[in-house]
Amino acid sequence: MSDEVDNYEKEESLSGPDSYESREKVADKQRLDDVFSSASDTADYPYSGEAKILEEHPVSKEKENVIAGLVGAFLFALLGGVLWFIIYQFGFLSAISGLVTVVCANFGYRTFAKTISLKGVIISSIIAVLVIGIAWYMALSYDVFKAFKQWYDAGEVAYTVTFPEAVRGAYVFLQEPEIAGSYFKDLAIGVILCIVGAFSFVKNAVRAAKK
Repeated sequence: MSDEVDNYEKEESLSGPDSYESREKVADKQRLDDVFSSASDTADYPYSGEAKILEEHPVSKEKENVIAGLVGAFLFALLGGVLWFIIYQFGFLSAISGLVTVVCANFGYRTFAKTISLKGVIISSIIAVLVIGIAWYMALSYDVFKAFKQWYDAGEVAYTVTFPEAVRGAYVFLQEPEIAGSYFKDLAIGVILCIVGAFSFVKNAVRAAKK
């Protein structure tokens, strides 16, 4: 009888909750739980193309600072304006300069405002157009400055003008229809190029606003 009891106790010890096989099953279950838990933690962050784009260009939840954006758009747009002025001195109107001005204005706005909305895109585009207008007037003033210097060297006028003086009085030359027609044509081309460059930014902003 004692032998049967001993055998029964041995069987119970081998198959009971503290047996080796039971401990293995518990360990296996724990490993499975860990695997599923790890999978659920990473399920919301798949390594897809969209996820990578969102990681590289996260959507900012910060409040848009319009005033700071205005400052940033103007400062960065000046880079495009300088490029437009330099290229104009060689007698060319470069399409790239108008596009660069818009891109710089939008980048400057986003950098200073922390984020950019459709309103910010429109503001940046308007600033880009204004900067091109400023660059155009500076180009006109510089042409007036160079003209007076040539006239003075040729003895056609008794005085020359400084560049600041040319800036203050350059608009007078626009009263001549022939001169005005040529310069306003150049201004119109520059503005159109800015609008073309701004179109893609506006389109993207409208698409983002609908989401």
